[in-house]
Amino acid sequence: MKTFNFDEALIALQSDLLGFAYKLTADKHDAEDLLQETMLKALDNKDKFDPGTNFKGWMYIIMRNAFINRDSHLIPSI
Repeated sequence: MKTFNFDEALIALQSDLLGFAYKLTADKHDAEDLLQETMLKALDNKDKFDPGTNFKGWMYIIMRNAFINRDSHLIPSI
């Protein structure tokens, strides 16, 4: 049984994540920034990932949340 390698999985998912980031931002540079932010957050929280769970899903959630949070200060409070 092969053990899970977080760093290899992160690198392998990079192009898929960039595509998702572009769909969210519709801008190449913003997508690259979002990808970088997502990868840094994943590395910072590496110890919180359970290798028995869906890594791709975990990464997409991190990216989605990063996208939502990056512009949340622009949304007026009611």
